[in-house]
Amino acid sequence: MKTTVILTLLAAVTLGQARLLYGRQANIQSFTGALGGVAATPIVDSGDEDRPFLVAGATFVNIGAALQRSCDQQQNGCFNLVNGAGDVDFDQADCAAQKQACDAAGGA
Repeated sequence: MKTTVILTLLAAVTLGQARLLYGRQANIQSFTGALGGVAATPIVDSGDEDRPFLVAGATFVNIGAALQRSCDQQQNGCFNLVNGAGDVDFDQADCAAQKQACDAAGGA
């Protein structure tokens, strides 16, 4: 009985702390690399308990999928710069390497 009460209280406190963190719209994407100024898309709380992670309007059930989308969007933005600007000092291979670093930072 005591164990159940303690675990329930611990879960409530942990959930409350998580809600406070996400309620402030903290970006939980930790990767900070940004070739050409294109950062990984922020990941914030969606407000939906069933799909709690929000990346540029799309919601996700788990953090892994959200991190992958965030890194994919950064890579696409990087590729767009390489293909459109022409005067950048990096190429698609650099964008792909940044994607791998982004994925690794999130544990993908």
